[in-house]
Amino acid sequence: MRLTRTPQLQGRFVPGDPLSGYYNDLTPEVRSATPAEGEERLRALVGLPNVNMTTVVQLGLASWQLGLEQPGWLDVTAKVAEWLEERMDPDGGLPFLWDMPHTYELPAPWLSSIVQGEAVSLFVRAGLLEAAERAARPLLGPSPIVAETPEGPVLEEYPTTPPSHVLNGWIFGLFGLYDLSIAADRATSGVEDGVAVRAANAFRDGHAALAARLHLYDTGGWSRYDLFPHPLSHVASPFYHRLHVELLRALDLLAPDERLRAFADRWEASGRSTMHRAVAVARKGAFRVARPRRSPGAPQTVKR
Repeated sequence: MRLTRTPQLQGRFVPGDPLSGYYNDLTPEVRSATPAEGEERLRALVGLPNVNMTTVVQLGLASWQLGLEQPGWLDVTAKVAEWLEERMDPDGGLPFLWDMPHTYELPAPWLSSIVQGEAVSLFVRAGLLEAAERAARPLLGPSPIVAETPEGPVLEEYPTTPPSHVLNGWIFGLFGLYDLSIAADRATSGVEDGVAVRAANAFRDGHAALAARLHLYDTGGWSRYDLFPHPLSHVASPFYHRLHVELLRALDLLAPDERLRAFADRWEASGRSTMHRAVAVARKGAFRVARPRRSPGAPQTVKR
């Protein structure tokens, strides 16, 4: 596969060109490291008793972002992609093999839309289009990580019952579908017939559902992390609130919709408010009292 690379600073992208960049900056964890230290981080992550697939795939994307300007990091990208490709199950899943340690009751094994979507995006950027097509299968449904709603399909970061509808994991899954639809459409071989159309349709339907349901995540100025029926509403931390704005703006560039822009503007403004941040932090603290972490020593993701 050959896609035209448009040189960009890390973290930026050109819509329609997956090789131009990624949709948010995943490099902070490794930005000050060397490629050799990146490879050591990979060995440490995959050597853990309970491998966190989110952390592994995000290391791959971060190393690719760094590789746009520091080519030595692309060796780390290749190693991460190879490790993930070898561990996909026959249906393309990259399951977590440990019980979810907090917030949701989720026994192993379980899949996640954030892992599947980011793996698709990584495989596209690593030139492994067949692997990208396999990793997308759980996102195309039917599968445990595709929840049907009256507005359309929701991609589930945590496939709980009832569905949790985590906002950021849904969007990362959509990014993977978008990337595959572009890459597969440009490829002349190596992918199943019709995969570009299926990925494009799934992206379109998921994007429409997200735009229609986005108001459900608004608390009156701040964003919610999920829609699970917790004892208290699970408001986003300041980190996730900023991430929601960033992801909505990226998604709006890929497929413009005034509803995405409206909530991005609204949430960006509240994120600058000291009062709104203080209230959100207080509500987040109350949520953790009502829904404490069950196992502090369990594996955690790099997200905050």
